Amino acid sequence: MPECAPSHAHDAFRQARLQQKPIVLRGFASDWPANSWTWRDLARAVGSQSVGVRGSAFANGQSTTFFPKPIAQKRLSTYFEQLQDNEASSERLFAFNLRAKAPSLPHENAHRLGRLGCRVVNIPAYFFGARGSETRIHYDFDWVDLLLTHFLGQKRVLLFDPSQSENLYQIPGTVHSAVDFGNLESVAARFDRLRYLQGYEVVLNPGDTLFIPKGYWHHVTYLTGSFSVTYRIWPNTLGSAFKTARTFVAGSLDILINHLPGVAAWQARRRASAFAARYGVPL
Repeated sequence: MPECAPSHAHDAFRQARLQQKPIVLRGFASDWPANSWTWRDLARAVGSQSVGVRGSAFANGQSTTFFPKPIAQKRLSTYFEQLQDNEASSERLFAFNLRAKAPSLPHENAHRLGRLGCRVVNIPAYFFGARGSETRIHYDFDWVDLLLTHFLGQKRVLLFDPSQSENLYQIPGTVHSAVDFGNLESVAARFDRLRYLQGYEVVLNPGDTLFIPKGYWHHVTYLTGSFSVTYRIWPNTLGSAFKTARTFVAGSLDILINHLPGVAAWQARRRASAFAARYGVPL
């Protein structure tokens, strides 16, 4: 995985975005306020509020859904205490709006990313995970470049470019793979195209920023209790903007219609049939 120091971040990022290749900007966000937050700070800021936590999509029978639903409600301060103690769990918060839950904390970082010479959507999406939790491999449905900045603890990210979709056994009609990367040894014989995979692996430390180009598949494992924040970069071409708008609408409609009675089960059957026809193995 290409890396660079903060002093070369602007030029290295510009080249990586031009080539649509991932890069790690080591220590780029070491001076951000969030890099000094503690779990106690977070627990105090959210007070007594509760939230729906997510788990393993494969373990909870959600592997064919576009966006898995929360598996339980949990008090946020309790969850942050769990992360502080580094307890092992599958529980995580995905694209979480911490700015709404903890408005007393300083969340304004869009201008800091401006040092890279890009303009980001000023809607920070936070991601929290307990030790051992995973975000199943996927690519972001709205087809935009991403800047993921990590804080507290460590997380491992696997990255594969869009050309690897067949080798990853993409589920038709979704941005997800049928492969449970948390159990690769047990599924490798079933999914023989995995042996052709080529990609990147990186471990993120506090203050590191990872550039994820549009359409790149990514699988995340929380090595310790930790959190990150992601900003989306505004498309820089008309073609990219059109595809972003089209995929965002399609994904949003899929999420909405899956709330209708019986639709999620019908979608699962339809996708399983299409998957078997494409790859010759059952979903």
